[in-house]
Amino acid sequence: MDIRVPYAKLTNKEEAYKVACSLITPEYIEKWKIKAEISYIESSHLIKATGKGFTLELAFNDTEAQVKCDLSLMLRPFKKTVLETIENKLKRHI
Repeated sequence: MDIRVPYAKLTNKEEAYKVACSLITPEYIEKWKIKAEISYIESSHLIKATGKGFTLELAFNDTEAQVKCDLSLMLRPFKKTVLETIENKLKRHI
């Protein structure tokens, strides 16, 4: 995993997953003019977004959210910025 965000405002993975699902929508991702397919896997509390040159996974366990971001060679210079943005958004809401 690239980053881990412990729950500060919520108490369990079900609540965190639901909040993240409401925040991470196709409309939200389109803000960056990126086309992505988002999969919400409720049984394992996992959100997966894939698009041209990237895969992003958010896994919710009992105490924290874990984020994994795989970027193509062209996008790798932006990985730190992407992870910081995701981490800040998660910290504000979960």
